[in-house]
This record gives sequence, C-alpha cells and structure tokens, in this order.
Amino acid sequence: MSEQLIEIAERAVKMAEKLGANQAEAYVGQSSSFVIDVENSSIKSAEEQRDAGIGIRIISDKKIGFAYVTTLYKDDIKEAVSRSFDLAKASIPDPEFVSLPSVSSSYPDVKGLFDSKIKELSSDEAADFVIRVIDASKETLEGRDYAIEGGIQTASSMSAVVNSLGVAKSAKKTSITLYSLPIVKEGEDQTTSYEYQISRKLSDVDPEWVGENAALLTLKNLGPKTIDGGEMPVVFAPLGAGAILGRGFAGAVSAEEVQRGRSYISDAFGDKIASDIINITDDALLHAGIGSRSFDGEGHPAQRTSIIEYGVLKNLLHNSYTANKDDVRNTGNASRPSYSGLPSISTSNFVLAPGKGTLDDLVSEIDRGVLCNRTGDRPNMTTGDLSAMLLEGFYIENGEIQHPLKNTLVGINMRDLLQRIHRVGEDTRITFSMVTPSFVIDNATVTSG
Repeated sequence: MSEQLIEIAERAVKMAEKLGANQAEAYVGQSSSFVIDVENSSIKSAEEQRDAGIGIRIISDKKIGFAYVTTLYKDDIKEAVSRSFDLAKASIPDPEFVSLPSVSSSYPDVKGLFDSKIKELSSDEAADFVIRVIDASKETLEGRDYAIEGGIQTASSMSAVVNSLGVAKSAKKTSITLYSLPIVKEGEDQTTSYEYQISRKLSDVDPEWVGENAALLTLKNLGPKTIDGGEMPVVFAPLGAGAILGRGFAGAVSAEEVQRGRSYISDAFGDKIASDIINITDDALLHAGIGSRSFDGEGHPAQRTSIIEYGVLKNLLHNSYTANKDDVRNTGNASRPSYSGLPSISTSNFVLAPGKGTLDDLVSEIDRGVLCNRTGDRPNMTTGDLSAMLLEGFYIENGEIQHPLKNTLVGINMRDLLQRIHRVGEDTRITFSMVTPSFVIDNATVTSG
C-alpha cells in the first residue's frame, strides 16, 4: 500500500510539472482510528474514523500555491493540482524561498513505529482495555463517592511525500492511548486527576496501572489549601516538566519564530541560556518514539539535533525554508500532521538528559517550596514571561509533601527558569513528544490565595 501512495503522489507531481510548475510536492495521507469514550464510569460511545487525501504544493517563479482534496480519486487530484497551480500564479512572489528539499543519499532506519497488533485490534479488544482501566480505578476508589471518565484511541496511518527534486518516501505508524480521569467528592471537596499511557506498541500499555494510578493521584488531591506565597524553590515532576519545556521552550527554538522575532531567545544563539547541567536534544531517531521518523514532513532525512549543550544554545530547529533562509543545514523538523496543511516546524522527541535521583529525592532536599505535577499554561513566547497555574501541585516543607495546593501560581521568566535549574532527576517519562525527568529550580515567585 505504501508503494501505491507513492505512485499517487508521483502522478500528482507530474501533473504539476506539465502545467509548468518550477517545483512541485505531493503529500498523501491515509489513516484509520478507533475511539471509545467513558463517562460516568461506563462506556458512552465508540467511533471509527477513516481519512484519506492529498495536498499539493506548487512553486512557480517563487510564488507558492497549495490545495488539497479529501479523496484519492484521479479526477479530484487533477482538480487540486490545477487549483494549486492557479493559486501559485496569482500569489505574490516570496523572495526568500529557495527550494524544496532534494533527495538524500541516505535515510535513517528508525525502528518500532508500527505494530500490526494495534492496527488489527478489534472493537471488542479495545473495549476490554477500557474496561480494565475503569475497573482498576473503581477498585482503588471503592467506598468513595466518584465518577470516572476515560477512554482509548488507536490509530494507524500511512503517508507518502514526493517532490520534483527526487524525494519519494513513505512511512507507516501506529499508536495507542489509554487514559482514566476519576472525579472524587468528599464532603464539600471535589477533585480530579488523570493518568495516561501512549505508545506505538500494544504490549507497552498497562491498563491496570493507568486506572489505579489515576485514582491514587485523585485521592492525593483531596483537601487542597492555600499557602503564604513568596520566593521559593519549585520542583517540576515529569508531566509538569514536559509541559514547561514543551509549551514553554520547544516552540522558542523554532527557527521560524526566531527569524520573525517572536521568540524570547531570538538574540541568544550561541549564548549560555541555561545552567551547566542542562542538555537538551531533539531526537527523531528514538526507538519507538512518539515523535520519531526517518524523514520529516517534506521528505528530508530526520536526525538527532543538539539544542542545548551544558547550558549553551547550539542549534535551532529548521525546515527547508528556514534553513535556506539562514544558509544553514536543515535539521529535518518540517511538521505535517495532515495532508490538509503546509509544513510548519515542530520538535520530534524533545529530550532533557537525565541526572540523578528520584522525585522523592528531589522533594527531600527542599526546606520550603512547591511541587508542580501539572500545569496547562505557556509563557508569552516573545518575552518569556510565565505565570503558571498549578493544576495539580503540592506544598513542601522540611523535605516532605504536606498537602495539595489550590489557587496557586508560579511566576518566572523562562530565561531565568532555565538558568535556575540546579537539579535534574533520573525519573524520565515519555509524554507524547516530550521525554523529561523531574527538575528543580532554586527560586520562583509563588502566589497563592
């Protein structure tokens, strides 16, 4: 089937060339997914989704056109090619466009991205996984006033990218996601938490662990209190660390954001922007990684890119456009979640190198501070200023967790946060495209109340 997708894309590129395109690219995607949602501790809905289509990018005299269709029928593709060409002819030239990527002599062989057991998982088997998750949460919450939300999603996809410069690559991937979100009420107090697993391999997920841990985390959040604020250390557990680095830093090292002056590290290339213990890589070659790939959304070979080495900003993330604009090497970070859009820039697997110690070890070293398990906030990407609500946080005193927190914010600039990381744990966890252990910053402004 991968060969068929390449053939479809090749035909589209040839159609574009016959119309007079200087360069052309076709991106074909085909996917299927199965979703089961749980509400009020029982299965609410189950839905299977299938999608297929092709996106055509055409360059004519530095003018760019793009069109897509949600079918793979020849006549529809021909119409999309014609529409893309017409849009290119009507567009304003982009003087900074140089070229689409050329074919490479070698592409990495990245393992563990496809599992036939996920692709072939039946609806009954998927439902059994969900039931196991919910039963594990129920068992842990027995005797409590609770309701449980949860679900499973399996996905299987194939894609192909072909251009007029010789690129012709295809790939197939699978993934499975399980989660449980219990809600517990105790007197006037109502709280929630969640746990999840995502993997490209069916045997890696553990429904009982997801369900039990979600329930235990929810119980730990009962009885939240405010504290006296001030300047104090903050411990970021892996999920909190992943959110801070994923939402707060990964986007800042996009070459597109830097070139447009929209990143708080725009003037920092080659500078020491973090503490000496910080090493961050963007690793598209990670075995079975959620963001792993052998080529990016434009067909350029994927790679492992060092972002920060011992605190120094070494590289930005590029696609073909930004790399040509800066006259630097393309890092293969063109991102294309679907055939329906043009490539942007994003991380593959963003990895903070681990240090030593568990989360408990890091907490034990804090006289007075807070632990951030989860936050949904991101900084102002131009200034770096961050005000992060602790969706799930705890007060630490004398090296021990005292109680959960409510209405508590952590305020800090991201440049200061990176410089103030003085401890990194070894408890690495994969959270979608983030691979992060816990870390500690020595000082931030905490407000509560």
